[in-house]
Amino acid sequence: MASKVYITGASGRLGRVILSKCKAIPIVRKKSGLRGEIVSNFSADDLKKILKDADAIIHLAGSRDFLDQKKAWEGNVELTRKVVEASPADAKIIFSSSISVYGKKLAQIPADEKTELVPDTPYAKTKIEAEKLVEKHPNHAILRIGPIYGPGFEEYFKVLRLIERGKMKIIGDGKNRIPFVQVDDVADAVVNSIEKGIGKYVIVGECRTQKEIFEIAANELGAEIPKKHTSVLLAKIFAQYELFRSTHLGGSAKFIPEDIAVLSSDRAFDCSKAREEIGFAPIPIKKGISQMVQGYRKRIKS
Repeated sequence: MASKVYITGASGRLGRVILSKCKAIPIVRKKSGLRGEIVSNFSADDLKKILKDADAIIHLAGSRDFLDQKKAWEGNVELTRKVVEASPADAKIIFSSSISVYGKKLAQIPADEKTELVPDTPYAKTKIEAEKLVEKHPNHAILRIGPIYGPGFEEYFKVLRLIERGKMKIIGDGKNRIPFVQVDDVADAVVNSIEKGIGKYVIVGECRTQKEIFEIAANELGAEIPKKHTSVLLAKIFAQYELFRSTHLGGSAKFIPEDIAVLSSDRAFDCSKAREEIGFAPIPIKKGISQMVQGYRKRIKS
């Protein structure tokens, strides 16, 4: 494996899992207690000094803002520009992009690395611009990652709680496929990309329908399988209200519009390129949901 690997975004949930699987040097904005971390102001000059001996750079840091164009541009495009410009020509850049670049309505199903991009959020548009910057670097791997779940991603507990209480409704007809991907599977793909592959890769797990996912979760919880439906429109209106309420009155939103978009959009992907070239091997979603339920139960007891 490359001897000098650096990682941005290491203090995040995915970053910490990656650090558990490979020896990498975290670059952070402030001390976070990570072993061997280097504090940086992320200026072009500072990054150039830090990365001068890099064999590989895992670039995870960025903005997750789906609404604010300015924040998304600064966090995803400008930061990526600095990382790319500071990276040695012979170093490999592994960049965490997103399947959001395809939009919520896919140009083809299943989609793959060659499918037309139809971004529908500021976040997605900035990820595309960041990808273009990374592509200019001679040695790179761009991972288009699906919605991540798994240990540490406790935002999914609200759905498990609703299912457990018999209050979760199917959004639309429930036949839409959802491209979740387990955090360990994503981390393995990132680590494998240090030595393998070049170009773009779709990284998603088993694409099961909304109904099937809710059924698996209900069975794992020992709860009744959701059968009641609500329209996508009503779900979106509720999410917009929750976003407004939490923004102006405080507290956390039960759901935000992006949650509803993820749960109600029909998206399925072909990951054969990632399987063949970087050894991507996602676990069955039933196993992943079972792990989530175990984490949920531990959290309730604690």
